[in-house]
Amino acid sequence: MNIPTLRQSISYWLLASLLGALLSGWFALREQQQRFSQDSSIAHRLLSQKTVQHEAVLATLAQLETPPPAQPLLAGLQPAMPQLLAIGYWQHDSWHGSSAAPAGIAAAYRQAASQHLAQTLPAGNGRYWLVDGSGWSLLIDARLLLAGSDWPPALARISLELPSGELALLARQPQPLPWGWPLALDKRLPAASQPFAFHSRRVLTPAEWPWTQWLALSLLLALLLGSIRSRLQVRAQRHLAQQQLRLANLNRLGTLGEMAAGIAHELNQPLTAILANVRAAERLLDDDDERDSVRQALQTSAAQARRAADIVGRLRAMVTQPGSGGSRALDPQPLLESLLVLRHDELAARRIALSWDNASPEARLQAEPVALEQILHNLVQNAVEALGSRGGHIRLRGEALGSRYWLTVSDDGPGIPPEQLPQLFQPFFTTREGGMGLGLSLSETLAHGMHGQLTAANLPAGGACFTLSLPLAEESR
Repeated sequence: MNIPTLRQSISYWLLASLLGALLSGWFALREQQQRFSQDSSIAHRLLSQKTVQHEAVLATLAQLETPPPAQPLLAGLQPAMPQLLAIGYWQHDSWHGSSAAPAGIAAAYRQAASQHLAQTLPAGNGRYWLVDGSGWSLLIDARLLLAGSDWPPALARISLELPSGELALLARQPQPLPWGWPLALDKRLPAASQPFAFHSRRVLTPAEWPWTQWLALSLLLALLLGSIRSRLQVRAQRHLAQQQLRLANLNRLGTLGEMAAGIAHELNQPLTAILANVRAAERLLDDDDERDSVRQALQTSAAQARRAADIVGRLRAMVTQPGSGGSRALDPQPLLESLLVLRHDELAARRIALSWDNASPEARLQAEPVALEQILHNLVQNAVEALGSRGGHIRLRGEALGSRYWLTVSDDGPGIPPEQLPQLFQPFFTTREGGMGLGLSLSETLAHGMHGQLTAANLPAGGACFTLSLPLAEESR
């Protein structure tokens, strides 16, 4: 075997280093692209949630029977929505708001009402008004949609195409972008009233390339090629000396075996990891107990998803077709049993017992199933928040008295401060950090829509009690 010259060895080393750098660079680029795509999708999802939240607030405000003053509403919303700068209500060609009426509000209101879709009205400097056909309007500062700490680390430049033009929300790289490998993602926000174009840009500059990996790979290849060349030189000397020709052949085979063992050693770790992952997946699929737990979790999630879809559909119907909820004679027993099943695992983990007592099993009440279910879920969730981490007992009871059916949700928690009782059902009043204060207000509105009444009181022995009064169906009177 001819021994490569030093120049040939260097050429082999340069070629192998180049191929290795291309391969490792390709993997590094794929990793950076995946991270950029994931972080861009996270940012897009966060901004989408913010814009959909604006539509949800407008839809909730549209359900209020009497428009409350704008300034208290703004004060209640701003802790959870710092991007909200002002709020107003256009009624009878008159503006009632926490700031002066924006130019063009009347035309925007008429267009939103005719198209049944909220309209955007540019306000300059990254701000815009979101005008709803119900008369409510929100002044939003797009620059405040996300805080600086909320942006994922792999992002460099984020912008939104607002009605007033493109707005830069994040600028970690200068403009124009430096030289390097460009990454880009463009989407539209899914909010029907705010379908702004979302642009994410980043350039992988030479400073971010895997220079350390390339240097380590080049050194490893140099050592490997130097070792091979040394072995070949030793082997050539043995051939020239014509000593122990058979032993030299065996050494050659031994060298091949060492190379194979080295390759096997290098491949052992990734193959072991792959095998371990596959076996773990097989064990999960074959474990009957685990399969039941997975199945139960999926069934519960599907039930919750269907319930959420029903609630969204009902809210949409309330906005576009008031009074189309579908009130009917309803047996509360199946609905309450479903509630117990859906909340059992979650509440058991928090050491909270949930019980249901039907004192009038033959009674039927007149109600909308989805609205009633939403009210009960809100009341149970409020009781869970009141009990906190110490656990306790939540009791649900139903009883027919006279021409009404009375549903109570009580707990053995700390109760409600007396000074807060008169404010419980006011929109955006909340005592919980991060809460928006819409659950009880919406529940009361839903109760009124079913000719019912929702009240709150403290129990003499401690704890809070919410009472929902609904009319009995004709067949139960």
